Amino acid sequence: MDKTIVYKTKKKVVFYSILVSLFLVSIKLIGGHLSNSPALIADGLHSFSDLASAIAIYLGIILSNIKSKSFPYGLYKIENLVSLVSAFAIFFAGYEICHQILFNEITQISSLPIALSITFITLLTTYLFSHYELKKGQQVNSPGLIADAKHIMTDFYSSIIVVIGILAQYFQVFWLLKLVVIIIVGFIFHSGFNILVETIKVLLDASVDNETIEQVKKIINKHKEITKLNYIHGRNSGSYKFLEIDLALDFENLAEAHEFVEHIKTHILKEIEFVEEVIIHFEPSPQPTKIAVLTNDNNIISNHFGNATKVHIFTKTNNKFTHKVYSNPGYTLEHGKSIELSEFLNNKHVNCLIMRPMTNKRPIKLLEAFKIKIVFTEYRTLSEINLNEINCKK
Repeated sequence: MDKTIVYKTKKKVVFYSILVSLFLVSIKLIGGHLSNSPALIADGLHSFSDLASAIAIYLGIILSNIKSKSFPYGLYKIENLVSLVSAFAIFFAGYEICHQILFNEITQISSLPIALSITFITLLTTYLFSHYELKKGQQVNSPGLIADAKHIMTDFYSSIIVVIGILAQYFQVFWLLKLVVIIIVGFIFHSGFNILVETIKVLLDASVDNETIEQVKKIINKHKEITKLNYIHGRNSGSYKFLEIDLALDFENLAEAHEFVEHIKTHILKEIEFVEEVIIHFEPSPQPTKIAVLTNDNNIISNHFGNATKVHIFTKTNNKFTHKVYSNPGYTLEHGKSIELSEFLNNKHVNCLIMRPMTNKRPIKLLEAFKIKIVFTEYRTLSEINLNEINCKK
């Protein structure tokens, strides 16, 4: 999702939250005075915390969009700090509800219809808006909006308690009111605790969610050029995610490797929402050991570099050798046999060459130029060589 759209959406929704909170404060206080309901007045005063929280989140969203030299990764975590404040505001709201109903005497309601009408308007408003804000918060991955939506939902719960309190007063069933208060406050504290835990995890740079990690792995597994995934690290900051990946790549050309890494970055940024930055470290894949043996058609090890008819190449991977046989590409040439064969061995990434002692020393310089080690042996046949005893280190 485009960052500008995310930013504008968050600002718009929180501005609505400010208006809703202001509306709720007004009707609760007015309705409380008209109906002589202390519970409704107290609930209106409690709604001031929603209003203050919404204003704080609005300012937090504006500040979190600022970047500077001092904060090159942005101030996105201001949103998480505001969420932390919202969590404590939710705890305080739960405490206030408990204190108001469990420890204060419920007074007589002078106008039951007005009190019930105001609380039903409050119920409907808080329920609908909290669900709207929660949905928008999840769409733009905003911890601030999600926390504010859950905070506003505490108003929904407190309004239920006000309704029950009014009815309990009317029917004189106070034990029911207290039981419901305990249950609802339990839900409120649970909601605040979840926000608190998630916010602290982000502030302490806990890893991004497993779903994001698996999405990155799925993208990486599509590319055969990646021979090994060493690790994926990630952290959240506000609405956005920062990823760090370490790969082993099957590239010899550095420029090609860089181009490939940029392609992977673009793929991740396109496929996974709310990723702000991807840093990819890469290294070349460890090359397997390749040992070449020159023989004639009868698998007799050659002592003449250019006149060998066969090139046996043994590749060692995971302590096992695979064997391929090639024709000497320079054998049929009248001139340049050694050059042609040396270039062939180099293109096959041969580390060392096994031969019987040569009478002609000129190929040695060619092989040294290609950094191919020569190992001389007194064995005559291919079957006599123990490849595990060959040391290809220069």
